[in-house]
Amino acid sequence: MRRLAVFPALMAGTLLLAGCGGEPASNTAGAAPAASETATTGGGEATGGHSVDDGHDHSMEQYHGPNVTWDANAEIKVKETAAKAMKLFGRPDVPETKWFSDLEPLLAAEYAEDARYIDQARVPITTITDGPSISREAENPMTVTASFYTNDGPWDMMLHRMGQDDPWLVTSISSKASQ
Repeated sequence: MRRLAVFPALMAGTLLLAGCGGEPASNTAGAAPAASETATTGGGEATGGHSVDDGHDHSMEQYHGPNVTWDANAEIKVKETAAKAMKLFGRPDVPETKWFSDLEPLLAAEYAEDARYIDQARVPITTITDGPSISREAENPMTVTASFYTNDGPWDMMLHRMGQDDPWLVTSISSKASQ
């Protein structure tokens, strides 16, 4: 099973921040902004050709959105999603089409494509004995690792959300033995 990597996306964000450090734009008072300066983000906010000296906050918070935080509710929701997904994942006796259709709503689109090819009859999990325990990077309220102990030993699940009120979606499930 292929494990979906989150680090390329984080590197892309780092490169975007590095791109903000260019020379300030020339003085174009009264001129219409360039098309790239009027593009909108997923939240509909206008973005501009920012530089280090433009007076804007270039912290990572602007890339998470102003309201994406880690709180007790986020932890409850991610634990519920992780527990539900792992229970649905560890059902080797369920017919393949039912196994996937039950699990698919909890999966990120990219991982759903990979999960289509998992032979559920070969998934060795039948019982979750402990978990999930959640770990995350201190400054990232959008991606977590949920760890479980099962009858097959320890397993990890990566989950991600796009915004504060967006659902947590599974981006990978893997045995720690295979890592």
